[in-house]
Amino acid sequence: MLNEAFESYKDQCVEHLSVLQEEFMKLYDIESYEHWFYDHGIGAFHFKSDDGRNLYFKYVEVGSFSTERNTWMWSWENDSVPKHVIRGIEKVKAFGQQRGFNTLLEGVVADGDDYTGWALTAITAKLLSAIGAYRAPHEHLLIYFVFTNELTQEQYDELKNKYVECEAHGMSRVAFVCQHLLKGSNLGFHETIESNPLTDPDDDYQAWCDDCEIAWIREGEWNATFKAFVDLKIVCDQCYFESKRRNISEGG
Repeated sequence: MLNEAFESYKDQCVEHLSVLQEEFMKLYDIESYEHWFYDHGIGAFHFKSDDGRNLYFKYVEVGSFSTERNTWMWSWENDSVPKHVIRGIEKVKAFGQQRGFNTLLEGVVADGDDYTGWALTAITAKLLSAIGAYRAPHEHLLIYFVFTNELTQEQYDELKNKYVECEAHGMSRVAFVCQHLLKGSNLGFHETIESNPLTDPDDDYQAWCDDCEIAWIREGEWNATFKAFVDLKIVCDQCYFESKRRNISEGG
């Protein structure tokens, strides 16, 4: 019964993607672009034409199908895929857990074909409210993406300044912590905006410790004294969340 339920839902999603994809291809005239590139560093897909036109999208990598092994691998199972380009894919796993759909939970799905990739991409597109999808060949792999939104040239250029190369985590979103949180623990954790590792914020994450919070209340402004005491350090967002886990109190 569960297998029948999954097949029925999968077919619905494939039909939905078929309609969505036809509209997407026409709206953006995708086939008129001779070249495409994807940049895991910033999570942006770039279509480029020989006549100078450019088209950009934010994407989520869904997974890849190996034509050598005839296996599908979800992006969360692939250690080479940066965390920031799979944000949102957790909704697929959560949905699979809720419905008991094992195919949405297993990191690797055996005995598949390229239709398997499109079908699982269709489910992802539905759950993430994607505007379109794309399949890119890379050696023996077929890599599947869903596009979440279009980027203007200005937004694409600005995006490049929002990521930093981290020795521990590779290319990740820029964040800031006070000098004390950099290596400290149990120091408290005060954020300027509420953080969530599953979403990509509009503004950069920034946090400081209890002592910095006291200093902020005392100074009442971002003056030279407070700036020197906080001494904000650039970190990647994954280091930011590691610091948060080390320093936040049990009471939140």
